[in-house]
Amino acid sequence: MNLKTLTPGTVLLIGALSLSAGWLAGRSATPNQAPQDAPAARQRAGSRPAGTAEDVAPFTGQLRKRLDAQPPRTPATGRNPFAFGSRRSAGATRDRVEDEAAPAPMPEPVPFTPPAPQIKLSGIAANQVAGATVLTAIINDNGALVFVKAGDKLPSGATVIEVEETGVVLMDPAGITQTIRLP
Repeated sequence: MNLKTLTPGTVLLIGALSLSAGWLAGRSATPNQAPQDAPAARQRAGSRPAGTAEDVAPFTGQLRKRLDAQPPRTPATGRNPFAFGSRRSAGATRDRVEDEAAPAPMPEPVPFTPPAPQIKLSGIAANQVAGATVLTAIINDNGALVFVKAGDKLPSGATVIEVEETGVVLMDPAGITQTIRLP
């Protein structure tokens, strides 16, 4: 059926037929009750009476005797559920505990060295100022896009020495010069 041929009247007719078919199916699925059976059905649907003490007492007595004879066991310390691996025998565990008693030597601390700045040359723009061409470098400095000229300083601390047509000469704070070229 093409969607263009459905009119609002057709949609309403389909909806009405679906609702009536559902109502009929639900009506035929429930058993028919005579009107005189309705009060009896309401009485059965109410709350059930609680059990008598005589029915529950013998079983409760048995449970109390069992608890008095065997007190509940406390769980033993088990394995760490977050540590994965094969199980070890009890003997291997005892040996490992004795080995762990000796203090392990502390490793030497490794000096922290900050990561090298990631500077990429994205492009070079040329501009005419008073008849002279001024080159501006477009540099991506650790995610920050910066427009710099010769003599400017980058956010990472490097200084722009020279801007050429194909690359940029930078000097980092340690005095090391590097040239970044266009890809």
